[in-house]
Amino acid sequence: MTKRLLLIVIALCTVSYYAHSAPPVNDLQRYLPPDQLVWLETDNDDRYLALYQQPMVSFARGYMVHLPNWNLHPLQSPLISHLYQQAPLFGWHSWALVPPSRAIRQHQLQQHQSGSVYYQPVDQSFFDQPIEALAQRITQLNEEVVDEPGFSVWVVEGITAAIAVKLLTERPELMPDTLIVIDMYLPQRQLNNEVAEQLSQLQLPVLDIYTANANAWAAKSQPKRQQYSQKHQHVNYRQQALLSSAATAPQELTRAIKGWLKHQGF
Repeated sequence: MTKRLLLIVIALCTVSYYAHSAPPVNDLQRYLPPDQLVWLETDNDDRYLALYQQPMVSFARGYMVHLPNWNLHPLQSPLISHLYQQAPLFGWHSWALVPPSRAIRQHQLQQHQSGSVYYQPVDQSFFDQPIEALAQRITQLNEEVVDEPGFSVWVVEGITAAIAVKLLTERPELMPDTLIVIDMYLPQRQLNNEVAEQLSQLQLPVLDIYTANANAWAAKSQPKRQQYSQKHQHVNYRQQALLSSAATAPQELTRAIKGWLKHQGF
């Protein structure tokens, strides 16, 4: 292979990689509003990218944290982006965090089981690193807002919602006042069912949103989440469908969350 051809192959591989991965943090800055961009910095010189908007009412209700699906930034998710923009209008300090960039894919979550058509899920230790990475971001944000009065609300989507549930199962001291999950799933059958049960055992109000555009994993676990909430008698669990098309679903989501928060006294 000539040197020129080798350089072309390397360039094409690089383009292909970034086409299927979240852009690096430095590249993300170019696409985020500079007046909303905040760096959450730790004593260890780690820092995490966030977006922030102040409430546009005289009396703030508290702070709302928005987390998109794993490996996306907040403005890449139509639902998360819309709610992040709208939350200040109905009284919330609005924060959006960028989840860790490490991909979580189906082949990583299971292995072939000899003599069975079903795959064996990975050991729970696989989730240690994603849970810790999310915990670091949440912990640093909590330090940023520690002096803010009012309630705390998490709105989390997709795989990030599943990791957040696992985080709160292990670290209940990070528990917000209420949790809102959108199309929650893990791309593996047994693990998907397991996190559905973990959600039903959290000791906080839960609004479980599923949309008309949910992927197959989220759709399959939707009945399980409802069943487990009944089994574990989670009285502050509510499941709600968004029936709108993709174009109008963000507005329906905002109405659903406003109604839920009012019902809970937030």
